Amino acid sequence: MPRKRTLLFFAVIISAFVLMSYQSKKGRQASGTALAGPLNASHSAARSVSDFLLRPFRMMAARDEENRRLRKQVEALSIEKERTQEALIENRRLKELLKFRDTQPSAVANARVIARGLDNWAHTVLIDKGSRDGVAREMAAVTPKGLAGKVVSVSDGYATLLLLSDINFAAAVRLQGTRKEGVLAGTGSGKCVLKYMPYEEEVKPGDIVITSGLDSLFPQGIPAGYVSKVDSGGKGGNFQYVEVIPFQDDTRMEEVLIVK
Repeated sequence: MPRKRTLLFFAVIISAFVLMSYQSKKGRQASGTALAGPLNASHSAARSVSDFLLRPFRMMAARDEENRRLRKQVEALSIEKERTQEALIENRRLKELLKFRDTQPSAVANARVIARGLDNWAHTVLIDKGSRDGVAREMAAVTPKGLAGKVVSVSDGYATLLLLSDINFAAAVRLQGTRKEGVLAGTGSGKCVLKYMPYEEEVKPGDIVITSGLDSLFPQGIPAGYVSKVDSGGKGGNFQYVEVIPFQDDTRMEEVLIVK
């Protein structure tokens, strides 16, 4: 409110000087050349006072314009910083994936996840490599962290992966420590279950689960996850109920390696 009053005050003063200038001009026309000097001096004085009164507003306008320019510059620098940071993170992931590929003699193609399945019950993703890149159905999808899923459909340039967490997923696995074999199955959530573990078999939280290669789908020795819970109280029927947390989180997967 005080600022509005100040602006109004200045506006009144400026209007008065403009009126004075106008009246001076009329007086000069009516009085002839005899009054030209005093009226010109009065007009010059009014203009000087007007310029003096308007100077703060011009300075404020210039300052606001400079602030807008600086804000745009800061925003542009912030966006560029985020892009650079994202590029560095992506470069680190790709280097890790390429290094991992060197350890996989049966590697076919590196692929990027470009879409996720819309069905809440089906855990699938679409990748940007297809049959023309050598990708085929039933090939395994892995990451440097571990087993991710398998290829279930293929087109020329794309393929769909069924993820480890899907209820229709299954892989032949074994416990890394005891070498006891079983089947890893998805549950539709972030966990899997290790099936067909007899009650007499010792299974502990933290045990590592790896692929056995006995299903002729997944290469042997790929880390799949770790045991998070063991229930020997009959929840699993004739076998122990064993929960497994996959090493590769579906929601954080951005690139995969397709292997035979």
